[in-house]
Amino acid sequence: MTVFRQENLEDHYEIGEELGSGQFAIVRKCREKTTGARYAAKFIKKRRTKSSRRGVSREDIEREVNILKEIQHPNVITLHDVYESKMDVILILEL
Repeated sequence: MTVFRQENLEDHYEIGEELGSGQFAIVRKCREKTTGARYAAKFIKKRRTKSSRRGVSREDIEREVNILKEIQHPNVITLHDVYESKMDVILILEL
């Protein structure tokens, strides 16, 4: 099982306006506090139980993270960091 950062996202990033949303995720602009670099933060709702139909399973989120870590291509967004809260997994992505 992949371990994501359990720290508070807002200690490291300022969260801005919404860029878009889907059935299980919301993407917002964010800015890293230490460097001022701008990113997109994808908040993916976690599935609470295996039988639940709401949210995304942990396995599917881990698969997406692992694929993004492996791919280095100019036409595919770059994964910068991954955080986890009680309700969401947050992917910090190239803006």
